[in-house]
Amino acid sequence: MSKINFKEAQELNQNFVKTRTKAIDGAIGKKDAISSWFSLAELKEYIAYVEEQGKLKNIDVNGLRVYFGAYSSSENDVSKKDLSTVFFVPTQAKIKSEEDGGGDNSDITDIDGLNRGILGFPPSATYPQ
Repeated sequence: MSKINFKEAQELNQNFVKTRTKAIDGAIGKKDAISSWFSLAELKEYIAYVEEQGKLKNIDVNGLRVYFGAYSSSENDVSKKDLSTVFFVPTQAKIKSEEDGGGDNSDITDIDGLNRGILGFPPSATYPQ
């Protein structure tokens, strides 16, 4: 497990803000979200769902990948329009081949991902909130 302490987390967040938010905010014309919150219960429920689906579909789920995403301008939830988000998708060991250098993990597209976290308040608030 690669845990990080408060100082390391704060540095990662400040580096993100310093190196990316100006460009992203300029691209969408407003302050963008820089955090997304999921309850422990929701994460546990999602992990249980992924494990159950993996067993049902005979897929050896080995982890979760976190992707960065962005809501569209037509998003139904007005508070999330055009803002960044993160979402989770389950992964499995990739079948190793010479073409991909042996590979690591690949996304499982047969099991739904998890999104709809709660954006930080305000969305552009820095760590810690």
